[in-house]
Amino acid sequence: MESACTSHQLLLSAYADGEVDAKQRAQVELHLSGCADCRTRLDDLKALSQALSQRLSEQADALDFSRFADQVMAKVTPERPGPLERLRIAWSEVLAYHRTALVSSLATAAVTLAVAVPLVYRYATGRAVEPEVIVQDLQIDDPRVKPVVMRMDNGKTLIMLVRQPAEGEAPVPDFTPEEPQGGEL
Repeated sequence: MESACTSHQLLLSAYADGEVDAKQRAQVELHLSGCADCRTRLDDLKALSQALSQRLSEQADALDFSRFADQVMAKVTPERPGPLERLRIAWSEVLAYHRTALVSSLATAAVTLAVAVPLVYRYATGRAVEPEVIVQDLQIDDPRVKPVVMRMDNGKTLIMLVRQPAEGEAPVPDFTPEEPQGGEL
């Protein structure tokens, strides 16, 4: 029975503290029902645990913990660095962790400035870019080519040259949309 006691003595401390699973508990209880030495050892472990708990509780009650958190925080919290040191630390963190975002933001700002500054300067000085009008005199020998002039709602004019089909040629298809009829969309 000595080897059985040795294997169960390793579990007695955990059993006394309630730290064994159901299978191990059943094995220890079965062994304890037939082994007086292990029951005595278990009682000793429980008494030792209770004595330690009581002694530690008495010592904890004797100590003054009223300023404990303040004392710990005083040791944990370092002195606050100066403004230049804080700025250096902040920039080193930005460069270390947000480099891609910083570079893309700076590139976007540079492109925006490169486009916006000349435009603002031109409009501020009254030298806005006027649209260039190119007039060409075209000599067209084909009598079937006719100019088509369209005036837009915004005041602009579009001039196109359109060639009319000759006799026997396929006519130009009409792309004018038809009016919807009776429920069609």
